[in-house]
Amino acid sequence: MSHSPQWSLSCHNLFPTPLFVFSLENHEGLNLQLLELIGQLKRSDPGYTASNVLGWHSRGNLFELKEMQPFKELVDRAIAEVAQVTGYSGVKITPANCWANVNPKYASNKIHDHANCLFSGVYYVKTPPKCGELMFYDPRSARTFYKPLVSDFTAYTADAISHVAEAGLLLIFPSWLKHGVEPNLSDEERVSISFNYIFG
Repeated sequence: MSHSPQWSLSCHNLFPTPLFVFSLENHEGLNLQLLELIGQLKRSDPGYTASNVLGWHSRGNLFELKEMQPFKELVDRAIAEVAQVTGYSGVKITPANCWANVNPKYASNKIHDHANCLFSGVYYVKTPPKCGELMFYDPRSARTFYKPLVSDFTAYTADAISHVAEAGLLLIFPSWLKHGVEPNLSDEERVSISFNYIFG
């Protein structure tokens, strides 16, 4: 921060919007198991339409499946760490739902949020190059009323920020944060698992 004869300046970031990124060690074996399970589910279920455009969206009951328990336990631990950092360590937080997304070429996910939830997240199972980055959008609606042109995009001036989709990454963020997925420009499928956690 700057100093001058007139003042001493400091900056405080109020009401931060956190994005927690867990990079899993030795995730290859886990991802192979998840890919096999998701493939079985996709072959037996036509899927549902939610935010997905051209992609496949499974039922939201994946955390209930026996095969998903090791992954659920991993996510539970990550959520507990996020709760500790954000001041919710003394609050009971439980999973609400969990589902798989399979995006073939040109598939994407529309901008959306997750109502009535506390934390949401995504885990990347298969991410070929150019398969579509995860986009986060400025939640402050007032900024749309006055938005001057700027040449330098920073955390203060940008109205959207992308995060790379990379196998083995587990992302957790507030459920009110609007987000979407860019089109998959790869010839291979983009496979991910999403989830919500709630109070209670």
